[in-house]
Amino acid sequence: MKKVNIIFLSLLVLVLVTGCGTTEDKEEKLVCTTTEKEDGMSVEEVISMTYKNDKLKRMTMEVNTTITDSDIQENWQKFKKHMDENNEEFNKDGVSLKVEVNDQNYEYNTILDIDIENASEDILKEQGFEGLKNDKSTLKDSKKSAEEDGATCEIKPIK
Repeated sequence: MKKVNIIFLSLLVLVLVTGCGTTEDKEEKLVCTTTEKEDGMSVEEVISMTYKNDKLKRMTMEVNTTITDSDIQENWQKFKKHMDENNEEFNKDGVSLKVEVNDQNYEYNTILDIDIENASEDILKEQGFEGLKNDKSTLKDSKKSAEEDGATCEIKPIK
């Protein structure tokens, strides 16, 4: 009986010291930014990727274009029409594209939001993100790859 009590007490101490084995979901956001200025335009791209337990769950891409050259500004309506033809707003199957235009400041911004779990394969393929659901890249892999491509990245915890 004494052996059983010692084993029981040892197990109890082990459980108290190590915890009950609960794991808390860890959510983090990777935010990467690139900026290019050329040909009379300034283009800033901000990609936010939300990871839960190191698996990509959501991705948002914001592309903010500002026309800085007066010659191009004179053709703003043509530029805007061309951009509109390539960026029709939609919201379906876990993917949405929103367009914001500021005519006074010659700004054309697009926001593509992808809910990885709810996005259909067809819409992902249509938007050029085929295979995104099965991507096994970790947050650190994505950060390294983006920085190798010239982006500035920051990891932010989600509370």
